[in-house]
Amino acid sequence: MYEENVRLGCTVYKLDRLIFANGERYPVLMGNDGMPHFLATLWVTTKLRSSLSVNTISNRLGALKWFLQWEENKHRDLFSEFQKGKFLSDTDIDNIREHLSHDISHFKGLAKSKKTRDKVIDLFNTPRLISVTPTVGRNNIYNRVTAIASYLDFIARVAVQNCNSTKLLTEINSMNKRILAVRPKGKGKNVLDKLDGKDLPDGLIEEFMAVAQFDHPKNPFKHASTKKRNHLMFLLLKELGIRRGELLSLSIESNFLMLHGPQKFIWVKRHHDDIYDPRKNQPVAKTKERMLRIRDETAALIDDYIINIRAKTPNANKHPYLFVTHRKGKTQGQPISTSTFDSIIVPTMKSVDERFKSIHPHYFRHNWNQWFSEIIDKNNDLSKDPNSNRNFISSSEEAKSRMYQMGHTSESSAKPYVERHIRNKTNKLVLEEQEELQRLITESQKIEDMNE
Repeated sequence: MYEENVRLGCTVYKLDRLIFANGERYPVLMGNDGMPHFLATLWVTTKLRSSLSVNTISNRLGALKWFLQWEENKHRDLFSEFQKGKFLSDTDIDNIREHLSHDISHFKGLAKSKKTRDKVIDLFNTPRLISVTPTVGRNNIYNRVTAIASYLDFIARVAVQNCNSTKLLTEINSMNKRILAVRPKGKGKNVLDKLDGKDLPDGLIEEFMAVAQFDHPKNPFKHASTKKRNHLMFLLLKELGIRRGELLSLSIESNFLMLHGPQKFIWVKRHHDDIYDPRKNQPVAKTKERMLRIRDETAALIDDYIINIRAKTPNANKHPYLFVTHRKGKTQGQPISTSTFDSIIVPTMKSVDERFKSIHPHYFRHNWNQWFSEIIDKNNDLSKDPNSNRNFISSSEEAKSRMYQMGHTSESSAKPYVERHIRNKTNKLVLEEQEELQRLITESQKIEDMNE
């Protein structure tokens, strides 16, 4: 039964998400024949669904989709081989690891360029004509290999489940260990993210926000409703340091927003598997739920958007999500999707100025952390003045405050932000010392020249 369901043939799989009646998003590898990949679905249902998030499962299925191409290229059916007691050799494992390290987008781009010549080609035979095939980063390789090791361990056990053989189980355990052993070394929280790429020129984010203002002459969007919505979205990213998914999952329900009174706030809530959310790829809060204070001016903008724009948009009353599509069409009134935000709203803003191309939505989160570090430094400097009413903020208090604002479950999650700030301060100090040294050398040289 299993063999009949998993034979690859020429089936092409795409990653899709089903929405169940209870709102659950269920990732699935769907074949071009309209049928889901049998073993992948069994793996998700029995092993992944109960403990992993939808996005994590989708990422693992994405790795599996790429791995299935290896099976197709090699004319292999590993499930059938496992049924016969034939498990992967070290050569197979090395070959799989190499395949998983390839940058998939490279092959997609190659296919696109070849299609313009109106030639029929075999996409996966073309890399032999290229001297170097681009690879992904070691964290990506680590995650892909981990996912495939889990999948192969699962289907191997399914394949021999009726054999009741200790020897076969020992070989499966050995195969799993050998696969995991080829993962790149050093993966984990101790591997520092390359944050240098997130260092933008001073003032650039302010210029970006100025253009995003709904009344700025360079604002690239046409309609006033869209301009006000987009400006508000970028403003919340900047002022609160929230993630894109958290932004797109903000709700207008009374217990999620407080726009009036002395203390105005937004609740960042988890809306996983919401039956009222029509989006397949549902944006959700990745981090902990939390209440975030907002400025009076920001609260007024949100209130204006809800009352004067959102409330007048057809179909917007069918769900509680704050930001909706205003353009006429079948999606009017629906919540803004991640793909719309990433592929339309952000790129349109970037097109205004060549320098804006380096700005990514997640940069606002790093920008907030940099700003927070600077105000802590400023506060602590002022606290040294005996006439000041400022209290010194310890590193522990700073870490707890940052952890809450970011929604982190651990203070260590802020380590990259803190290290980045320390690095910037150090670089600034070193530069100032170098400039001072250069000034002294120049003055000394002038004195020598005068004495000659």
